[in-house]
Amino acid sequence: MSLDISVWIPDGDAYAGRDVVVDPPGTSTGVGAEGLRYELWGSAAARRLGATFLAQLADITDENRGNLQVPPGQLDAFERECVLLTENVEHLSSATGYNGDRILRHLANMRHAVERAKAVRGGIIIW
Repeated sequence: MSLDISVWIPDGDAYAGRDVVVDPPGTSTGVGAEGLRYELWGSAAARRLGATFLAQLADITDENRGNLQVPPGQLDAFERECVLLTENVEHLSSATGYNGDRILRHLANMRHAVERAKAVRGGIIIW
């Protein structure tokens, strides 16, 4: 399995009833293999850098089902986290053993999804 990012539009039941938006042709939605939820996004290194949103991918509960949902009102904070990790990619790569270019591609996919979500006043979900 792999982790993907999608844009959703809130409705009356913002989690269970989300309306996922169809991605434009050529959009890359991959944000890593399943193992990256623990080994990269939820790693001690990412948490030390200040990652709070992405770190939640490693904290699977019955409520979140392993998904990370970021509502429209938190997109700016999520984007700042992506920028923070981008600026510290060498440290993150060194600490986790993952290729820096690969990490940057995943972070770029996240930031593109944030742009698409803002355009439709939606949120993002990583699942």
